[in-house]
Amino acid sequence: MKMQEIWNKLSTIDVNEHKKKRGQFDYLPWNVAISTIMEHYPDINYDFLHYTDSNGMVKDYIVAPDGSCSVECVVNIGDNTKKMFLAVTDYNNKAIKNPSSVDINNTKMRCLTKCIATGYGLGWYIYLGDALPQEEFYSEEQKAEFQELYNHEFFQDKKQKTKQGLTKILKKNNNSKSSYQHYLDEMQKAIDDYDNEKAESINQDLDDQLKEKL
Repeated sequence: MKMQEIWNKLSTIDVNEHKKKRGQFDYLPWNVAISTIMEHYPDINYDFLHYTDSNGMVKDYIVAPDGSCSVECVVNIGDNTKKMFLAVTDYNNKAIKNPSSVDINNTKMRCLTKCIATGYGLGWYIYLGDALPQEEFYSEEQKAEFQELYNHEFFQDKKQKTKQGLTKILKKNNNSKSSYQHYLDEMQKAIDDYDNEKAESINQDLDDQLKEKL
């Protein structure tokens, strides 16, 4: 499956009702993230990276020189792999020196949620401080429809302007599906008006020809 398809689906899911607060920062609980994504991609799997310290001990966290720690997570959906790291911090987002096992385990699950959000789109807007998910991105079907309309004779002398207009609209509206559809609707309307005028012109010519014969 394509990464863009996964992002398009998950990034539009509204998980605001499950949002929690940690200090002054919003977050999505890991159990909500996992249960939600499992509804759409049950083949998801994840793991936390392990490291061997100077004493030969294998740990699921990295220790910095000042005693603070960080963890790293990897999430796979199909052939798509995303990684994310996260420092072990307190409720003020300050690094904890010599953190407890609880601190580390909690950070691992927050890292998992962040990896799902920033890598695959579920709840990603929470990390941007936005209240709601952005609109779904335009689809492959819309791109195909654009190409079909674009090849109509009405746009023969307007091809560059038409493409520039679409690019401008998508950039302004973050590639949203509705803005693309609005542009397609306008293109279709222009074609319909053109075809109607052409048909009326042909009918008028036929009428004129008949009148000349009478």
